[in-house]
Amino acid sequence: MPGLVGIVSSKSKNTVIEELLSMMCQSIKHETWHKTDTYVSKAVGLGRIHLGIFNPEPQPIFNEDKTLCIIMDGEIYDYQNAKQELVSRGHKFSINNDPEFILHLYEEYGKDFVHKLNGSFTLIIWCEKSRNLLIINDRYGLRPLYYAERNGYLIFGSEVKAILQDQTFERKVDDRAVADFFSFGYILGSKTFFQGIELLPPASIMTYDTDKVLIEHYWSFNFNEEHKDYPEEYYIEKLSKLILQAIKRQMKGKHRIGVPLSGGLDSRTTVASIPKEHYPVHTFTFGKLNCRDAKFAKKIANKLGAVHHFFELKPSDLVSDAEKAVYITDGMLNCIHAFRIQTYTEMREFIDVGLSGLAGDLIIGGSYLTNEILTAKDDNEFTHAVYNIMTGEFNEELISGLFEKTYYKSIRYTVFESFKQLLQNYNNKLYANRSDHFFLHLSRVTRFTMNGLVIMHNQLEYRCPFYDNDFIDFILTIPVNLRANSRIYRKTLKRMFPDISHIPWQKTGLPITPTNWQIRIHERLKDFKETINRITGGRFPKDTKHFADYDNWMRNDKKLRDYILNILLDKRTLERHYFNQKQIKEILDSHMNGEKNYSELIGRLLTFELWHRI
Repeated sequence: MPGLVGIVSSKSKNTVIEELLSMMCQSIKHETWHKTDTYVSKAVGLGRIHLGIFNPEPQPIFNEDKTLCIIMDGEIYDYQNAKQELVSRGHKFSINNDPEFILHLYEEYGKDFVHKLNGSFTLIIWCEKSRNLLIINDRYGLRPLYYAERNGYLIFGSEVKAILQDQTFERKVDDRAVADFFSFGYILGSKTFFQGIELLPPASIMTYDTDKVLIEHYWSFNFNEEHKDYPEEYYIEKLSKLILQAIKRQMKGKHRIGVPLSGGLDSRTTVASIPKEHYPVHTFTFGKLNCRDAKFAKKIANKLGAVHHFFELKPSDLVSDAEKAVYITDGMLNCIHAFRIQTYTEMREFIDVGLSGLAGDLIIGGSYLTNEILTAKDDNEFTHAVYNIMTGEFNEELISGLFEKTYYKSIRYTVFESFKQLLQNYNNKLYANRSDHFFLHLSRVTRFTMNGLVIMHNQLEYRCPFYDNDFIDFILTIPVNLRANSRIYRKTLKRMFPDISHIPWQKTGLPITPTNWQIRIHERLKDFKETINRITGGRFPKDTKHFADYDNWMRNDKKLRDYILNILLDKRTLERHYFNQKQIKEILDSHMNGEKNYSELIGRLLTFELWHRI
C-alpha cells in the first residue's frame, strides 16, 4: 500500500541511504500514477508514496527555521480551534495542511501533542541537529508501519517488502508466525513472517536517538467499568449524536466520497449518516448474484437515494487476484479474503475516498461476545473460550497433521502460549471487556480485517468513521449487557434511520430489531421453502447468506480448481520443510470430493506458498 519508508543511521553515507531509499519507495509504489516524495540527508532518508488525495502538497514540510521536518501518511480531523490557538501563540501557517499543523503542534507541546490528534495517520518528525527521529501512529494503527533494527540503523516501511530492499537483511522465517497463520488465519501481536521485522503497535511513539529504539504507548482500549446507572435512552441519544458527528468530521475537503455497502449494520449506518448536501453518494457492493448482501444493499441504497454499483464475485477472481493480493499484503491475508481487487480500480472512476464501516459491529455490538465468554467463571474458561473463537473449525488434530512431525514439534506449544501471553496483556476486570480489547488491538481487527484497507489503499484513500476518538471514548463507557448482541447498536439505528431499519440484516435475514411474530414468520417461511424444495427439487432459490462460495467454487470451477492443484501439488510446494505431503494431498482430495469443506485451509496453504515464491 502507499505509505512511508525510511532509514536513519549515523554511520551510513548519504549515497548509500539515497540508493536504498529509492529501492524502498519503488517496492511499495504499485501503480505508475502513485506519487513519490523523498528527503535525504547525511543520517536519514525518508520517503512517502501517496495517491495525491490527502495532503497532496510535496513533503517533507519544514518549520520556520528549518530545524524540524515532518513527513506523514493519512489525515487529521476537526482541528480548527487548536490551529487558531497556535496562531495566537505566534505560529505561522503558509501551506495550511495537516502535517504543517502537526509540526507546529509538536513545537508547542512536544510529544504530548499526540493527545490532541483525532485521525488516521502515521507520521515521522526528524530533527537534523540532534539526529532524533520520532515515529507516531494513531490510536488504532489504521495505517500499518513495519520496522527492523539493523546493525546501528533503523529501517521501516508501510509494507514489509520495503525493509527487504536492504540486501544485508537475512531472511529467516519466524516459525511462530507460521504457527499463528495456520491456526488462526492471521498473525498475532506485532510479528511478521520474518524474524526481526515487527509491526509498530497502535498508539505508539517510537523514538530513535543515538542508535536506540524506545517505544511508548500513549493510549489503550481500556473500558470504564465503573458504570453510572443511566437508562438505555441516554446511550441511544449519545450514540446518535456521536455517529453523526464522526461522519460529519470525515466529510472534510472536496473529495468524491463513496461507501462500500453490504447488508450489515456498519456500512448502512455510514451511508445513512452522510448529510444530504454531500449527495449524490456512490455505494458499491460485491458478491454472488442474489446473495443477501447484494439484495439488501441495493434496497438500502435505493431507499437513501444513493447511486449504487454491484460487482459480481466469481471463482475466476481468485485466480486473477491471488498473487497480487499476497504481494500487497506481504502474505499476511488469506488470499480468499482479498475479494475482487479490480473492484477498487473501477470504484476510482467515481470516488476518491471510501468510507469504511471497519469493525463497527465489533466496537459497538460485541460481535465476539459469545455466551461462553459472557458466562466464563475463571481465567481458564475465559482463555479457552477466546481460543475456540480464534481457531474456529480447525482443531489441533487437523493442524498437527498438516505439518511435518519434526517441524510441528518445534511450533506445537508456541501457538497457544503466544495467544495466551497476548491475551494476558489485556487486564480489564470483566472478561467481556478483556475479550473486546484483545480482538480490537493486536488480534483480529489489526492483523486481519485492516488488510482489506491495505488492498483498497492502492487505488483509493479510506476513512474509518467508527474510529473517531470521541465516539470510541464513549463506547468504552457502555455496559457489556448493552453492547452484547448489538443490542444498543440496533436500537440506536432504528431510532436514527427508521426508513431502513426494516431492511433485513445480512447476519440474520431479519429486520434490525425484529418482533417475535416476525421471527416466527421468518422461521415458518424458511421451513416452507425447504419443504417445497425437497418436493420440487429446488423451486425456491436457496437463501445465500455468504457473498462468496469458495467451498463449491474450488470443487466445481475448472480454472480455479486447476490453479489450486497445480500450485499445491507442485514439487516445490510439497518439498518445503514445513508440511506433511501426504496430509496436503488428503486435504485436497477430501475437499474436492465433497467430503469436507476446507476452502479456508486451502486458502492459507495457497497464500503461504505464493508468499514463499514472491
